[in-house]
Amino acid sequence: MIAVTCRNGEHFSVDPDHIERIERTGDTLVVLTDGTHYVLETGFDELLRSISRHRAGTLAARARLVNGFAATPTATQLARRHGSRSASSD
Repeated sequence: MIAVTCRNGEHFSVDPDHIERIERTGDTLVVLTDGTHYVLETGFDELLRSISRHRAGTLAARARLVNGFAATPTATQLARRHGSRSASSD
């Protein structure tokens, strides 16, 4: 989730995966997949950076998983014992 601020001062969070498109027509307009749209106080470039940071953090978190579990020594040992390989060992 990323935090955004509407032009009317309302603060809320949006799941970037639910954003269909972002338009820059003077204001930053976000259109969600369900058709809802918001005019944001947040600038276009700032919004793109927030989405990029969110996705990078998600990818980093996924990279630390082994078979869907946190890559603790125990989880790693069990995965290796059962013949599974983690993405980091490729």
